[in-house]
Amino acid sequence: MKNIIIVSINGDDNSGGVERVVYYLNKILSAYCSVSIMRRRGKPGKFDKIIYPVYFSLKLFFTGKNTVVISNSWQSYLFPADFSIHHGTTAGYLEHSGIRSMKSAFVAWMEKKSAANAKKIIAVGDNCGRELEKYYSADPRKIIVLNNFVDENLFYPEKSEPRDVIRILFSGRLEERKGLSKILSLAQTLQDTEGLELCMALNSSMNCDKFDGLKNVRIHKNLDINAMRGFYSQGDILYFPSVYEGFSMATLEALSSGIPVIGSSFAVPLELRKYDFAQVFEDDSGSLLIENIKRLCEKTRNRRGEIHAIIAKDFGCAQYAEKLLSIVRG
Repeated sequence: MKNIIIVSINGDDNSGGVERVVYYLNKILSAYCSVSIMRRRGKPGKFDKIIYPVYFSLKLFFTGKNTVVISNSWQSYLFPADFSIHHGTTAGYLEHSGIRSMKSAFVAWMEKKSAANAKKIIAVGDNCGRELEKYYSADPRKIIVLNNFVDENLFYPEKSEPRDVIRILFSGRLEERKGLSKILSLAQTLQDTEGLELCMALNSSMNCDKFDGLKNVRIHKNLDINAMRGFYSQGDILYFPSVYEGFSMATLEALSSGIPVIGSSFAVPLELRKYDFAQVFEDDSGSLLIENIKRLCEKTRNRRGEIHAIIAKDFGCAQYAEKLLSIVRG
């Protein structure tokens, strides 16, 4: 196999889903060839999203012919990458969130250019592939759907302490994209509901103050990846009312940890809806949500090992590596 360059402005740490995917791309492909990561140097700057994609693109034009370039969408949008991975579309996010900004519109334009220039496009889910065609007029013959995945050796059921309450989990940022208003509504409903609590793992203090003084709400901040396994295992269900996702890593991590998921149609994409432990719920009624949470928890009681095994088989690292290698070699 040829040498490979992976373009990732933030490298391959665990700061987000894109970076985690890059980490595993590097790990999988390094077993077969030389892999390097083209990343930002120094501290993040205000104009990085403008400067670095152009810089990376120009630099790639001087790479050798025996190099395969795997880019992350807009991050080298001027260069015809061999594979451009799209983790969702900004255009789709803007439509579903109702948010409008010049910055996001510019990122959407770069995404469209990267899809047009790429030799092959890797979409992280079926919906992402459809959005690439709808919003960016991407050639469907270039699109390959390779679902996001979870490391089943990192996320698995751990023994949990017995308790008398149903522990509802949320993981992510407290922002409208992740469904902040619905999470706050649930927290307020729990003030008058016995036997349930909301436990959140957050990677920033954004909007934490909105939950000040609310009982039955617990907040954890900046948990590392191993602590997140324990976080999921100590819960009963993940609630994820996200307004937009490409293919949710939090959903896969929770399922691989053996707990069911209930949330928006973006949190539970089409590929997961065949399983009875992943349910779409988008009603605004707090009491109806509680009823569905209790019902799903009862249905999946004592099934953690089973849920983990199913997700490991269908969305684990081993099957992802096999598919990835087939695509790159092909």
